[in-house]
Amino acid sequence: MRNDDVVKVGAAFLVGGAIGAAIALLYAPQSGRETRKDLKRTARRVKNEAVDLVEDTIDRVDDFVDETKDRVTELIDRGVELSGAAKKEIVKSLEQGQKALEKQKNRVMEAVGL
Repeated sequence: MRNDDVVKVGAAFLVGGAIGAAIALLYAPQSGRETRKDLKRTARRVKNEAVDLVEDTIDRVDDFVDETKDRVTELIDRGVELSGAAKKEIVKSLEQGQKALEKQKNRVMEAVGL
């Protein structure tokens, strides 16, 4: 899953939760105080679920990056004939990908309020 997709999924999840909370408010047969409590609980649950979804996705991407690094290292260790420049380029690309992932993770965590 691409970083942009993670943000879109997280945002859609939060918007869906907000819409659900608004609908619950409109149809709530209870006092304003009880409705506010329910909305707070629902908002907290939706936020937690969105954070969990984002963290799971980030963990999967991290695992993929780690696996890819391990495979590249294994290929290099086996003596696959790669030029020095190619080896450096592979490592550089993996490091850039990891930095971009961390940056995106921070942006998503800020977006959900953590």
